[in-house]
Amino acid sequence: MNFFDGLSIPLFQSDPGHHRIFRHEPLYYGLQYNHTGSFFLRINHGPELRAEGSCAFITHPGAFFAYGYYDDTPRHHNHICTCGERVQRYLDSGLLVINDAAPIIKVKQPDRFLKIMLEIMSLLERHSPTVPPRAVLLFEDLLLHLNHESVQGEDAIPAHHYDFFKKLISDIRKNPQQDWCFEKISRKHGQTFRHFRRLFKSLAGLPPQQFLLQLRLQLAASMLIENADPVSDIAENAGFHNNIYFYRLFKQHFKITPLEYRHEFFHGKCH
Repeated sequence: MNFFDGLSIPLFQSDPGHHRIFRHEPLYYGLQYNHTGSFFLRINHGPELRAEGSCAFITHPGAFFAYGYYDDTPRHHNHICTCGERVQRYLDSGLLVINDAAPIIKVKQPDRFLKIMLEIMSLLERHSPTVPPRAVLLFEDLLLHLNHESVQGEDAIPAHHYDFFKKLISDIRKNPQQDWCFEKISRKHGQTFRHFRRLFKSLAGLPPQQFLLQLRLQLAASMLIENADPVSDIAENAGFHNNIYFYRLFKQHFKITPLEYRHEFFHGKCH
């Protein structure tokens, strides 16, 4: 008996422009990976969850799944569906974890994850219908990645919160120089600040204050090379009311001072 026997992969696909909704009770155990774009997920009669970006979830026999694109935006979806006695060993050993209570897993190394999935698919296309040993090893690497390098459940945003956070993040992007009080916003939305911060980070990728500071620094950097206003005025117009604080943050972020940044990128326009 070959050490790598016992794994079948009857279905696999990578679709960069995925624009479908699935509603089914799976026959196989499926590793579903959303590389880019927004999607929703509902299991049985549970709540509808929405997430964005590099997230994975496991579909499996014995439950009804509904999932697909959200807000009419295509997404890059990938799946590898498996069966066989080796899958049962994954389940028994804890390598493959089924957690329908918190099904969405944030993938921390999305490019690496996608590269491995595509390599598995390439191997399967060349060796079909058999599953070559390297494909088995790579698939197990993906499962290890989900177990050890991902945060389960934190990227799942209930549907009734999703639109609120999506709009809030968009508004901050458009006007980072405004005074944003996130504690006040969280209270107005009926949430503790800790819960608000977690949901914000799951969608924006950063906690709210860090997200805001990054946008303000990017705005200041743009203004430094677009006009010759004094640096203190640019700091104020970008939302920084303390020049010393602005200089310190700017140098931490860009590794040079605001004046050095202007000199480097203004291309002689400033006199």
